[in-house]
This record gives sequence, structure tokens and C-alpha cells, in this order.
Amino acid sequence: MLDKYNCVIRIEGMETNTRNFLRDFTSFKAKARKGETVRVQDKEGWFLFTAATPRKSLLGAAKGKIVFHDDLTKPTLPNDSWKPSL
Repeated sequence: MLDKYNCVIRIEGMETNTRNFLRDFTSFKAKARKGETVRVQDKEGWFLFTAATPRKSLLGAAKGKIVFHDDLTKPTLPNDSWKPSL
């Protein structure tokens, strides 16, 4: 892999070929879940196999951080201050 300065970046992790990767997929999947990167080589080049971090929902990430102080059913600005623009 090359970065923007055209220097080779070495990715640490396991290396295997496609046949062994498919044969021992469960063990490679477990290693990827632990944070390791698995490099799989085939005829066309290298592929990286890593575990993606789970995405949190916006509601779950903001849980306990949102506080309501006033009544939200009433307008917060007087009519004079409301200047919508498109």
C-alpha cells in the first residue's frame, strides 16, 4: 500500500493465501475480531481482512447527554427574531 508520499506502508498481521483463508475462515475471523489484520494473497494482489467497528445509533450515543430545561412545545424565539431564509 502507498501513502501520499509514495512510501511503502507495512501492515502488521497474518498473511495467507486464498485457499487457506477459505479453509480456516473461522480462525481468521476470530483473529480479525481481536484486532489483527489478515492479508490474503491471490493472483491479482493482496486483500486486507479486518473487523469493522460496530456503529452506534445516534440515540444510543447521546443517551444521558441530552437535557431538557424548558417546555419544548412553546416557541423559543419571538416572532420578530424569526427570520427564515432559503
